[in-house]
Amino acid sequence: MRELPKDIDADVVIEIGRLLEENTAFVPVRVHELAARVKRKVTTRLPDSSIEELIVEMASARQLAMAFDLPDTENVVQIPVHRPKR
Repeated sequence: MRELPKDIDADVVIEIGRLLEENTAFVPVRVHELAARVKRKVTTRLPDSSIEELIVEMASARQLAMAFDLPDTENVVQIPVHRPKR
C-alpha cells in the first residue's frame, strides 16, 4: 500500500482494517456501505470519497472482491445477502 498523506485519519485506517479482517465472510466488500459504517464508528472530517478510496486500496491489498453499489440506485447485478446456514 502507498504511503498515506498527512491528512488521513489513522483511526479511519485502523477501523477499515478491523472491519475488513472481521468481515471476511461478507465478500464482496460493499465499498459504499463499509464507508458509511466507518463514518458511524469514527469521528472524522474526511469526505466519503477519501474513505472509499482507502477501503478500495486496503481491500485490494487483501485481494478481496469489491462491489461498488450506491444507495437508492438499482444495481445491474443484485448482490445476494449473506445469511448464515441453519
